[in-house]
Amino acid sequence: MKERRTVQKDMIYTALQELHNHPTAEQVCAHVRRRCPTISRATVYRVLNGMAEKGSVLRIPVNNGADHYDHQTHRHFHVCCDGCGRVDDVSLPEPTGVLSAAQDAGGYELTGYTLLLHGLCGDCRQTRKKENAAV
Repeated sequence: MKERRTVQKDMIYTALQELHNHPTAEQVCAHVRRRCPTISRATVYRVLNGMAEKGSVLRIPVNNGADHYDHQTHRHFHVCCDGCGRVDDVSLPEPTGVLSAAQDAGGYELTGYTLLLHGLCGDCRQTRKKENAAV
């Protein structure tokens, strides 16, 4: 059965494209509410989760933080700042050797993978430098 296309789904997907910064559901909700103040937080969360389950958007789970979402669904990787929680794309080659080793060692037939790197973004590094200099 074909999924019904709604105005809310279109607005939420458009918000993901316009924000293009791997927003959280709360950030998407705030962006959509500028155009449609009556849309509920529950609707935004439900639609984003449904899109992620269907594969039309990527859900990027972040440790100790809210999930982020990406409208780009091609295989690519992300880096997350442990200071501010920002998520960015990172261009890396496909880890074919790692995938083969994991498949061989565990007897798995791999169906997919994600790679989320962690570190500090430039802004957070500068802030920490200033804080350490002030001490």
